[in-house]
Amino acid sequence: MNAIRDRGNQSPAGGSTLLRQDACFFEADARTALTRRAGVEGIGTLMLMLAIVGSGQMSARLAGAPSGLGLLIAALATAGALIGLIVSFGAASGGHFNPLITLLQWLRGERGTACTVAYVAAQLAGGVIGAMLGSHMTVQIEFHAGSVLPIHVVIASEMLASAGLMLVVFGCSRSGRTETGPFAVGAWLAAAIIAMPSMSYANPAVTIAALFASGPAALQGSTAAWFVLAELAGALFALLLVNLVYPTWEPSEPGEAHSGNAGNNRGAKT
Repeated sequence: MNAIRDRGNQSPAGGSTLLRQDACFFEADARTALTRRAGVEGIGTLMLMLAIVGSGQMSARLAGAPSGLGLLIAALATAGALIGLIVSFGAASGGHFNPLITLLQWLRGERGTACTVAYVAAQLAGGVIGAMLGSHMTVQIEFHAGSVLPIHVVIASEMLASAGLMLVVFGCSRSGRTETGPFAVGAWLAAAIIAMPSMSYANPAVTIAALFASGPAALQGSTAAWFVLAELAGALFALLLVNLVYPTWEPSEPGEAHSGNAGNNRGAKT
């Protein structure tokens, strides 16, 4: 991984910094405020739990499905969510979303104690909140032919789906990993379509076009209106989070590679 050790560098917290280049699961710049990096871990774990809980509920409804199909659905949703989240947020925090990764980096001396405590606390809090939100959206819903989703579920589902999609889109673009954007977006959308009760339209153009469609993708006028409002609200909420995670961003000069190496430092121990 072409590790570069610089014993003289100091992180904002005053601890020594292990500098890395192109290292997976390490933030691009360890000098970024710890609160911001830990916040990314919390947001990412929340989104991951939404996918896990939602896909679990979906698989539980497939009582008559072939054995193993429900497990496959849950596995695909979880994997898709993780791919999208790691690609889009990896440069900001390392993209752990799992205390085991953080703790092992700490045991290897690659991450400081303060950072480890902050990351794990954020991951646990984000996971709990995500589980509660996911359960609130799905636990009391019974799907059957011709059923109509409760309006609060439509709003919550489309708002979260749209916010998640925009976080992945702008996370990829602002981290400099533009070449991975389509892959990350596709992976996240696959997870969201499975996990979200509204099937994650997350696109006002698609939502409006669905008024003229037939079959499972078709929407009624009142439902489409709620979808669009929820999508716009989710996008605005995502904008606030993106500005917190990536507060500054400058487009690369012509000819400059978008490799995700926004800075010369690949931080680890802070």
